Amino acid sequence: MFKQFFVALFAGLAFFLVAVGSAQAATSIGFGYDLARQLDKNQDDGQVNLATQVSVGRRSALILGLASGERYEVLEFAFKRYNEQYLSGSFFQLGADYWYGDRKKGAKSKLGLDLRLGYELPVTRHLVFSGAISALYGPNNFNTDKSSELILRPHLGVMFHF
Repeated sequence: MFKQFFVALFAGLAFFLVAVGSAQAATSIGFGYDLARQLDKNQDDGQVNLATQVSVGRRSALILGLASGERYEVLEFAFKRYNEQYLSGSFFQLGADYWYGDRKKGAKSKLGLDLRLGYELPVTRHLVFSGAISALYGPNNFNTDKSSELILRPHLGVMFHF
């Protein structure tokens, strides 16, 4: 039931982002995947992470992400601002996360605040690679299980946009 709820919520929010973004001129919609979160076993034993990005204006975007790991399901909503041009160059991102923890595995559900700094490099017309570091505050540390610790996480992603 929980997974069906998240799928419906993700689809509804993605539809909302597409509808809102379509009102802008030169809208770009992107779908991304974070490779580092999948490979880094320190992040909840590896998380599958999918994200949808919709341009808002000339140098900004709204992002909706969904991640799934061993102990946590994560819903992310963020605002991204590019320092140079859209989908090219350095950026900062500020977002809020809801970490739904599996109580059977000792995880607690919590809200988190995520600040990300990174760089995006367009490889082809529709393919963009990105690298970033994020500071996450809110959920328990994955390794020490202590709350109120700042968690630094790497991100290495690929995004297809059109």
